[in-house]
Amino acid sequence: MQNEASSVNDQKWAAQTRLAAGRFGWRGAGLSAAVFAALGMGMVLLTQFFWLHDAPAGLWPGVMLGSGVLGALLGLRWVGPLEAGAGALAFLPGAWLGVVVLQAVLGDAAPRDPGVADQGVTVLAVIAACAAGSVQSWAALRRSRTV
Repeated sequence: MQNEASSVNDQKWAAQTRLAAGRFGWRGAGLSAAVFAALGMGMVLLTQFFWLHDAPAGLWPGVMLGSGVLGALLGLRWVGPLEAGAGALAFLPGAWLGVVVLQAVLGDAAPRDPGVADQGVTVLAVIAACAAGSVQSWAALRRSRTV
């Protein structure tokens, strides 16, 4: 969009385009962050109460698949790929919040960490961003064919 704005003669349109290019969807990022923080907290709580500290082997692939599904659903709600990916970074703080809540409630019986590698969150962010972007591209393509 920045290149488009610099290559036209209409200054008013160019200024609006530059402004739109710099706009970040805080509402979409907040929604995405809330969803992914809940996913992180839910993973910790499931591990604690259903699997008693011993997470099944398929938990992380399931979380990655869930991240893709959540990213696609966010894309359907017109949350942009950047916002979905940025919000997915809230997965780890949500998981740590679950650990802290369990430590406050259960004391020494609570887990000491969420059981997720810190760098794994970047994988979730990429998956969510790609899913949201793919859904939006697909929807735009579908709309352009009907018009």
